[in-house]
Amino acid sequence: MVRPYFNCRSVPIIHKGNLLLPLGAEVAYALYMSEIWSVSHEGPVIGVLVALQLLCFVIFGFLLSKEDISSHRLPNRLVGYWLVASTLVIVGLGIARGDGLGIVQGVLGLVLLGGAYLLISVVSLGAMGMGDVKLAAVLGINLGYYSLASLFLATLVTFVLSTLWVLGGVIARRLTLKSAVPFGPFMIIGALAVLLVAR
Repeated sequence: MVRPYFNCRSVPIIHKGNLLLPLGAEVAYALYMSEIWSVSHEGPVIGVLVALQLLCFVIFGFLLSKEDISSHRLPNRLVGYWLVASTLVIVGLGIARGDGLGIVQGVLGLVLLGGAYLLISVVSLGAMGMGDVKLAAVLGINLGYYSLASLFLATLVTFVLSTLWVLGGVIARRLTLKSAVPFGPFMIIGALAVLLVAR
């Protein structure tokens, strides 16, 4: 895929040998090189659809994280709304771009990530709730459209972040290894981070 014209004056050019680049330039470069950024520049309709996809992450991500932190629940209603919105956006992107394969990848992402979390839930004897499984399916359809490989990376980031949080809490004596920790926020943050930089 040919990438859109890039104004080199807007973001500093990164040279491989330069180890002293500002963090902001590195982040900007990573975002520019990401698949979602490239797709968003393919046309105004596609750009709006991508913006709606990210807006769903912000709105539903905030609402679900807030609920999970306060009550350790991920309401089916919110997860369901996000799934419907995500499906419409992914199908819209596929039609607008003539990208049927992307739609298939999105469905595969839903099945693979949702299935992986379901397996974890069964193996852990319910330590991971079904709300997390359903949320994984929603995140899977969003990630899968752009890259199936991002499913693994998002899962890795999620577990690393949650592990660091628990270890930090144990060290600070605010948590124990048996404490119930809301997993939804880590899933959402991990998926969004990978979505923004996946190529």
